[in-house]
Parts: sequence; structure tokens; C-alpha cells
Amino acid sequence: MRPHVTINMAMSVDGKISTRLREDFSFGSKEDRRLMDVLRARADAVVVGSRTVASGGWAIRVRDRDIRRKRVASGHTLHPLNVVLTRALDLPSTKQFFTHSQTRRLVITTRAASDVRVRRFKKCAEVVVLPAKRIRASRALTLLAERGIRRVLVEGGGALNYAFFEEGLVDEIYVTITPRIIAGADAPTVVDGKGFLAANLFPLELVSSRRKDNEVFLRYRAVRR
Repeated sequence: MRPHVTINMAMSVDGKISTRLREDFSFGSKEDRRLMDVLRARADAVVVGSRTVASGGWAIRVRDRDIRRKRVASGHTLHPLNVVLTRALDLPSTKQFFTHSQTRRLVITTRAASDVRVRRFKKCAEVVVLPAKRIRASRALTLLAERGIRRVLVEGGGALNYAFFEEGLVDEIYVTITPRIIAGADAPTVVDGKGFLAANLFPLELVSSRRKDNEVFLRYRAVRR
């Protein structure tokens, strides 16, 4: 049985998750960051794409002390397993994602990664090299399930989110709408990738919605065809 998959993203009113230059800046409010901690605390692993690590590269942690304490009290590790999917392992190993002392890390890559890079990253993470040219989201979930992972949180970017939607692997998605316009045809969105056509759009069911100051918090459940 595959892990349960949740996506969590904050976006501008026009659906962007960063600028066209993919700048790293604070996006959501304190309330949004608390929701992020709640969802991370529920997860066994948090998965991100290579661009997310390359641009920001922060360790994925439960930062709220009370939420973290409840997570540990329920028998979980301090923070969820940090997972990055990267085809060629062309990442800076100096990013906090790979150096934080309190997080465990798993790198899933392909045969496109050089032996030199694989050896380098094995010093700071578990590295799995797939005998393929690309990483299928379903294969990544299989690897996580083999490690006892039951709940996965995906935090983007848009290309990675699309990979999970494309294979029908998303169970729910949380979206925070923040009060700003970013614009730009080349600015990344919540779900990028090749995209769906009218005949096979991915249907969702609204579970909840709430407003806090100028932000709107939405939770959708996937509708199985």
C-alpha cells in the first residue's frame, strides 16, 4: 500500500509560488507557517524537488516548539525525513538541507548523477540511485513505503507537484492564497509540468475553507475517477 500523499503550497492570488527569477523570499503569514508545521508534524517524510533545494535549501523542520513536542510525544522523530528528488544530483551540498544536525535525509536520483556526486552526497545523506533516466513519483513512494513511511507531505515546486498529480497519487492538497500579485508568464505555479487537457483534468472536492485576515486557506480532497 502506497503512502498517503498531501501537497501543501502557498500562492499569490494569480497562482504563482515565486517570481520569474525564482527568488527565495518569505511568502505566507505566521498563520500559514503554523499550518505548515502542523502538516509537517503529521508526516513521516517531506518531499521536495531539486529546484526547491537549489533556490532555498532550508532543512525541513517542525519549527513550532509545542507542535514539535506533541509530535515526539506520539512516538515520532523530532522532524520528518527530508527527501529530495533530483535527476542529476546537481545540487550544492552546502545548503542547510544537507547540513542540519537534527534532520535525516534521503536523496533519490538517477543514473544521470555522476559517481563523484553520488559519493559526495553519501557523506551527508542516504542516496538511492535508480537505473532510469527520470524519477517516477510512484517509484519514489515505493522506496518510501519500504522504509516504513506511511504519510508523505509534498512541498513543491510546481514540476514535482505535477509529477504526483500526473500519476494520480495525490490524496489531498492544501492551498493558502496570499494577498499579492506576482505575475509573469515564466513565474512558477502551484502545478506546472506538461499540463492536463480538458478530457482528463484532475478533479478535486473542497473539504474546508477559512479566512484569516487577508489570507484564505483551502483544503481539497482528490476525487477518484
